[in-house]
Amino acid sequence: MIRLLPAAPAALPALFATLLVLALAPAPAAAQTDLSVCRYLPRHRPAPDVEFKPGVDVNGRPVAPADLPGSAGTAAPLRLDIPVTLDFARRIGLVVPPTGLPGRTEVGRLTMDGGQLFFNGQPLGGPSESQLYALCRTAQ
Repeated sequence: MIRLLPAAPAALPALFATLLVLALAPAPAAAQTDLSVCRYLPRHRPAPDVEFKPGVDVNGRPVAPADLPGSAGTAAPLRLDIPVTLDFARRIGLVVPPTGLPGRTEVGRLTMDGGQLFFNGQPLGGPSESQLYALCRTAQ
């Protein structure tokens, strides 16, 4: 989530334009983005006590460790493919106009690969906040 400083309402159009360019442009065009909006991104300053401490809860009380014997679980698959059919689209609440096609007709494929979601091979979503911060860091 990107939070803007309250004293910068005049910069909102530039920020939205930059985010739009980042979301729609291929990676090489990101270097042409107006980086003046970087100054409106909040700086992260973690408190010194936020590091994980095993065996201790947030209030400093002792707790059982999370890695108990026999709790290894299963590993997530490296790649997950989900066929998107007309029936599936209806089940998840999408409005599907009547087509006369059977409900099992595949209209696309969702793929989770390496922590990124794709629809028919195209990445879903624009650049993440961390990518915007990284772009601003390289410009400084």
